[in-house]
Amino acid sequence: MAFKRLPRQRRPGMLLAAAMLVLFAVATNVYLFVSSGNRVSVVKVARDVAADHEITQADLERVRVAVEPGVEVIPAHQLDQVVGRRAAMPLRRGTLLAASQLSTQQSPPAGRTLVGMSLKPGSMPPGLASGWKVRVVFTAGAQGQDAGAGAEQGRAESVVARDVAAVVDQVDGPDTEGATTVSLMVPEADSSTVARQAAAGMVVLVATERQNGT
Repeated sequence: MAFKRLPRQRRPGMLLAAAMLVLFAVATNVYLFVSSGNRVSVVKVARDVAADHEITQADLERVRVAVEPGVEVIPAHQLDQVVGRRAAMPLRRGTLLAASQLSTQQSPPAGRTLVGMSLKPGSMPPGLASGWKVRVVFTAGAQGQDAGAGAEQGRAESVVARDVAAVVDQVDGPDTEGATTVSLMVPEADSSTVARQAAAGMVVLVATERQNGT
């Protein structure tokens, strides 16, 4: 006597769970595919940069990230165009760089000039860094100078009646002799005086405002 096999009963709950699992897997694959497709190469800030600081190659890096529509970024192939520009605001390490964070002014700004000087220990506050606001204080001449030089310095000192407000642009050093090279942004009208006094070793920097509490 032949028996017919009864059809298997399928539980609705198991079928629903299986269908949901398949849909979840498909949705995950679609998300990963779309996300990977939206990843683009952009410019990222590699280290903290003070406001008004001239951006260097070491301040930037290229990364591939997924960027949502409307987010302002700078394409990685434009990184070389960013180098040499100035930061319009403090830049934080790890943030994606945007064009709005770069200064549109010429470097240095109109009416200001960059003056470089070599300073010995004790002629500047410890920890001096880019973005600090300082006063350039003119001091008496160094000992051991001849009489003629001393007379010229005396006349120069009589002309200099005030300190000069400045902003630190860059700090390099100290070198093997302990000297630190400092680049200051000063008013153009005072640039010649600051340069002459710095060359004569008659300059001391006094900090008036440290950038971001550094």
